[in-house]
Amino acid sequence: MNKFWAWVFLVAAGALTLLFFSNDFGLIDIQKTAIVAAIGIDTSEETEGQWSVTAQIAVPDANAGKASNISIPSAETMGAGIAEVNRKTGWYPTLVHCRLILLGEKVAEDDVFRVLGYFLRSEYVEDSCLVAVCEGRAQDMLGAASPVGELTALAIAKVLSSEAQKTGLVCVTNLRDFAKGYYARAKSGYLPFLSLLREAKNESGGAGSSSGSSGASDGSGNASGGGAGGAGKNADVFDASRTMLFYEGRRTAVLEAAETLAFNLAETSTDFAFGEVEAEENGQRTTFSLKMKITEKSHELTLEGGEPVFSFRIRANAQIADADDAEGLKQIAQKVIVPDAVLRAAEKEFEEQLAAVLRKAAESGCDLFRLKQTLWRSHPKEYSLYEPTLLADTRTAYDIRFSTLH
Repeated sequence: MNKFWAWVFLVAAGALTLLFFSNDFGLIDIQKTAIVAAIGIDTSEETEGQWSVTAQIAVPDANAGKASNISIPSAETMGAGIAEVNRKTGWYPTLVHCRLILLGEKVAEDDVFRVLGYFLRSEYVEDSCLVAVCEGRAQDMLGAASPVGELTALAIAKVLSSEAQKTGLVCVTNLRDFAKGYYARAKSGYLPFLSLLREAKNESGGAGSSSGSSGASDGSGNASGGGAGGAGKNADVFDASRTMLFYEGRRTAVLEAAETLAFNLAETSTDFAFGEVEAEENGQRTTFSLKMKITEKSHELTLEGGEPVFSFRIRANAQIADADDAEGLKQIAQKVIVPDAVLRAAEKEFEEQLAAVLRKAAESGCDLFRLKQTLWRSHPKEYSLYEPTLLADTRTAYDIRFSTLH
């Protein structure tokens, strides 16, 4: 009996081995697998009401990785666009490694969840996938040349990394958090607004299109152009210092760089942030670059005498990183201790920029600080009374204090 079961085991093991190497398990041949690093979505230029889908794909190769941008000029749904990538390339476009969803500027004019809903339903796309809007078309942005010779999607992802968020210069958002804001009472959210600066130069050959790399499609699904860095003279720099605000999935306003910094310092996770402030020192006007560390931040919505009041309490340490004046070594060393006039100027600048953020949000209907949700939780009985005009009627109070970083 033992010999019989040993024989059965050997036969079964041999059969399984044969099936494995013949791919009868339905395993995907790695040579035919397309690893999608990013998806770009634009409004179709061919068919009104449809979408143009660009997939930036890294194809595993025995010697070196290859990359290409495949664009589908017109698709009725995102699912149809992804399926068309498969049909035109013969690859199986897995989205497991997709780390970036880039929306063209025109896509944001309508409810962006018409297309983002596909990724929320997909069991392959992680909800930590980064989401951003770009100036112009996403197809062109993904076809740009990375200054460090890597896949464009990876270069953009670095600009939108958690490390960038800690500096306060970028409002990083992933699919999960953006969806949470959309489906909450606030129906609001924000995305980094990416722009392209064609300024960087690479003296050793630049970053145009590399060997083994190709970019934006010619419209038929065939890849051409740049998209993964390379060997031209000029390279492209990606800037994400602006932030686009949304209400009900549609763009409502844009925060400029200084406003983005103020919002991050008041609301999001930051470590050391840098900002500029003008102050008078020794009888002359000087611009100081401050290194700021937020030590305490909180905000609260209260009802005072029938008036909604939104209060900020923010404490920060500051250190002078640079100044536009020329002084001796002793004066430079002493600037670790920030003069009182500079601290007060920083407080004023911070408050003015934060006020501008709140004004833009209120005027555009974006509940950026989730006031409606807070009102519902803290004052449910008064919610129906205050909710319709909450953003416009709320008074803001600021308690901002900067100290010297020792």
